[in-house]
Amino acid sequence: MIINTLMVQPILFPITGDSSSWLSFWGSYIGAVLSSAIALYILYKQNQQNHTENIANRNLQLSVIKYNQELDKLRDLRTALVDFQASFDYMEITNIASKFIDGHFSEEERARLKYLVRDIDEKGFKATLLLDLMSSSNSVNEFNLVYNKIYNRYGLILEDFSSFLDLMQDLPQSKTEKRAYIEKQLNVWENYDKQQKEKVVNKISGFTPPKSISEIIKSRGNYENIEEEASNIVKERLLETIEDSSLKENLKKCIQKILSEEQNRIYTILSQA
Repeated sequence: MIINTLMVQPILFPITGDSSSWLSFWGSYIGAVLSSAIALYILYKQNQQNHTENIANRNLQLSVIKYNQELDKLRDLRTALVDFQASFDYMEITNIASKFIDGHFSEEERARLKYLVRDIDEKGFKATLLLDLMSSSNSVNEFNLVYNKIYNRYGLILEDFSSFLDLMQDLPQSKTEKRAYIEKQLNVWENYDKQQKEKVVNKISGFTPPKSISEIIKSRGNYENIEEEASNIVKERLLETIEDSSLKENLKKCIQKILSEEQNRIYTILSQA
């Protein structure tokens, strides 16, 4: 339309070519300009879309990498916590107690007690190390509370059995010497027990320490015939661990809760990508 209008205007200076030629020229020229503009616009939009898609793909790739990294951490955490919970081996403690009840106070029982101490300390360290990397939460706080209670109760019976093993291995033959020896050992144990219990009670809210083996021995008396009392002393101390089985089950529930929350958190990484 514009070209047609221009073609009928008066000619101000001589022009080479007729109207048909110029109409064809301007039509081709304007068509080329419009085609180029449209092509440039399409190219711009494609580049813009490619840029957006590249950013989205890069973010997705980063999310997948982070997701896999977090999954690896979760697997390590699961292994550490499950191993830690299983390391509270009350079945083995019962087996050692059975040996004591039968009158066996050998180095084999000492080695088994030392292994239990090393095992719980090693696995406890690994578990707490991984938990310290997590953000604080109610489930983690609940785990720490149960962990502190059962860990200290477990440690106390291992110490008690180790001390009782030492006592029975080193008993003098004379009844007079035997009584003096036991009284001396009980004084040492009582001072140590008092310090340990005060430390634990002040540290852990609601912690009730079990009756120690030194308290059991003292309450029974009859030091001169402690060999005859040994089985009942061990049985009574073993009864003090009944509460520990419920603590171990509570620890398991805390672990399941922590792992479930961590798994849900990890799944949101991909869902938000």
